[in-house]
Amino acid sequence: HSFPTRRSSDLPIFRGRQNELIALQNLVNDNLLGDKIIPIIEPVKTETTQLSSTFEAFANQRHRIGVICNPIVGELINNSFNIISTITAISDFQEYVIPVLYMNHGCEDIYQQLSTHYSKSEIIGICTQVEQIPTCVDFVNGESLQYILIGNDREFTTQISSDLGERILCVDRFLKRQRNVDYTEVEDEFFSSDHINFENYGFKGFSDYSMIGHEFTDNGFAPRAVAIHIIYENNNQVFRIRHFVSYSNDDAKDPARKFGEAVGQLTAWARGLSQRTRALNDFINLYRTENYRGLGFVKRLSIQHHLELVNRYFETNN
Repeated sequence: HSFPTRRSSDLPIFRGRQNELIALQNLVNDNLLGDKIIPIIEPVKTETTQLSSTFEAFANQRHRIGVICNPIVGELINNSFNIISTITAISDFQEYVIPVLYMNHGCEDIYQQLSTHYSKSEIIGICTQVEQIPTCVDFVNGESLQYILIGNDREFTTQISSDLGERILCVDRFLKRQRNVDYTEVEDEFFSSDHINFENYGFKGFSDYSMIGHEFTDNGFAPRAVAIHIIYENNNQVFRIRHFVSYSNDDAKDPARKFGEAVGQLTAWARGLSQRTRALNDFINLYRTENYRGLGFVKRLSIQHHLELVNRYFETNN
């Protein structure tokens, strides 16, 4: 099989939790993800039903999606079998579901399990730690990967040449604070200009962890403050991020009220925008109808909003 050859520019990485997966399904089903965006999923749950239905949605829309076959967080560490059997079980997926490998010790073994279905030139590699560079160079060995996500230190750009694969700049741009309440100290800050500058830096695209960050936590404790993180484009098309934080943060009671406080500020701010995404309108409707659907839903809409913006940027700047 041959992959659709389209120039890709954005390969954002998400963990395969329910809300991340539903956000991506919503975007692809509503035709809000252009073909320049290839989301990459790192599965973190042994239960893969939602993962399969996400692959199905992408295959049905003829849209590419990447899946990390050797996760380094969550329940599937050292258990690639689940993931590989999910993607190789249904041949319809294979044209659109791209295997992604962290370039760490053992990636060669996992590739062996994939090699009956995929060649190295169809695979995406992630090499964002300096220690992984030798493994990466060994793994590629004369062939080249489809894409290779690398960090932005000189170490990467000098040792990982573009003949190892199309190089994608991969940096976590979300400045995570220790507690949600800490975002009250900085209402608005720079997020990223990678979407504008990646070619000037010699890359074929860029990758980030959206407004979640790469840190992985699987604890579902109730926070004292509710924070909504919204990325927006300033007049120079640079992405900035605003943090809308609840006021009643003395204890963890009444998350619905806290959400109301945060989304009220978001709604007031969004009125001044000339163009709103579908996800922003969904936030405003939640505020108007005083509807609280849980913090996972907040994350879902924030992701959808971010990728809608990136897609709009590509459509405007072809």
